[in-house]
Amino acid sequence: MKSGFVSIFGKPSVGKSSLMNTILGTKLSIVSPKQQTTWYNILGVLNKKDAQLCFVDTPGYHKVSKSKLNKYLVETALQSLEDIEVVYFVIDQSAYPDAEYEEMIPIVTKLGKPIFLVVNKLDLDTAKRHEMVAAPFVEKLHPTAVFHVSAATGAGISPLVKATIDAMPIGEPYFDDKTLTSHPIELIVADTVREQLFSRLQDELPYSTAVVTDDITESAKGIRAMVSVYVAKDSQKGMVIGKGGELIATIKDVARKNLVHFLGERVELDLRVKVEKNWNRKLVTMKHFGLAVTKK
Repeated sequence: MKSGFVSIFGKPSVGKSSLMNTILGTKLSIVSPKQQTTWYNILGVLNKKDAQLCFVDTPGYHKVSKSKLNKYLVETALQSLEDIEVVYFVIDQSAYPDAEYEEMIPIVTKLGKPIFLVVNKLDLDTAKRHEMVAAPFVEKLHPTAVFHVSAATGAGISPLVKATIDAMPIGEPYFDDKTLTSHPIELIVADTVREQLFSRLQDELPYSTAVVTDDITESAKGIRAMVSVYVAKDSQKGMVIGKGGELIATIKDVARKNLVHFLGERVELDLRVKVEKNWNRKLVTMKHFGLAVTKK
């Protein structure tokens, strides 16, 4: 039996979450067209006959700004590199070694772990273009292997998974063979709601919203979840609720249906929009919302 952890590391919007979802064969990590949709390290477990691969989907690495939220996202991504066996360094067909990549490359190479350079979005360009994009990264990263894949179509995923298994040490599984994720249901519910906020709110508003599951009740009838959506300004509350409450009703309905599909049981979802002024500038409030890195 082989087992171990894989960090899926890269910039925002290169398709890290979609890559993990495709590997797992189910939608675990939330996705949206906007950058920095992933705010937590999300664990996804792939169980094979002879191996267990534990993938960690991460927030996109980006240059740290003065924003406390951005700092948290970068620290969270870096934390994923602890206690792993393999790193997926994910880029897409538009990548080039800019200043941020120059920052990221030594962070990964100094780990002394196998590095798989994963060039995603093969469906959006030619194989030749992908090879050209990969070349300067190969020169700087000296990866163990290079994989050209499409998270959208599944192309190239099987060789990537096989090589990952080959790179893992012999060891007992970390989780039972029924486990898909170790994340608590409270976080799954909150993230499912947040996905709809990112998909339906405009401009910077999604980044000013935080979602907290206040209470979960499980019974023979299914799950009842009480969820608070926090905004940072009074003026943002009405924008999230929408005219006549239409927007928040749509967010609630779609999120509930997605939870029913994922959890396989009846879900009752109660959403409340609340104002917590400047929450994204207050470290204490961010910690209360679960947006703080736990130091080991």
